[in-house]
Amino acid sequence: MPRTRRFYLALLAAVVTLVPIRITVAQSTIPQTLSPGTRIRVTSNQMVAPIVGSYQGMRRDTLLLIEDGTGAKVWAFNTSAVSQVETSIGMKGGNRDPMIRWGLIGAGLGGGIAFITSVSLENNTGQQYNQLLSTLVGAAMGAGLGAFYGSRKLAEHWAPIPLPHRVGVVPTAHGVRFALSASF
Repeated sequence: MPRTRRFYLALLAAVVTLVPIRITVAQSTIPQTLSPGTRIRVTSNQMVAPIVGSYQGMRRDTLLLIEDGTGAKVWAFNTSAVSQVETSIGMKGGNRDPMIRWGLIGAGLGGGIAFITSVSLENNTGQQYNQLLSTLVGAAMGAGLGAFYGSRKLAEHWAPIPLPHRVGVVPTAHGVRFALSASF
């Protein structure tokens, strides 16, 4: 029985010693993936909308960012207030939002043009046209063309940068306390 207890104590000591070392090594590799000038998007509980700009660097517990745009401002975020950091992976087409938007616009225009065409042809030629069917066919064709046009619109895509976690072991009066915090 004492041998088993010693084994568990040795295992616990190894885990307590090695986990913070391994996590510290992981922390030191993450900031190296960002070089100054990299385009990033920072989501923080201090801001209503994410801030997009150029990464400038890290100072102990502060992330520095120069905002894009004409009124470029230098932002300094406390790392405890940052909830997510993403890096740009480029502009890509085939995005859902523009496809839906332009598909709906195309459906409305196509349906309207088909309805007006069927009514004017019926009045000028004396032939009977089904306005409902003509409108639906025109709307379907317009939606297809609009969705194709929307698929060609480019939008920026983002990849999240994982925020490493720090684990600490703090001795207390009643034993040992494990603490976990997120920062980068």
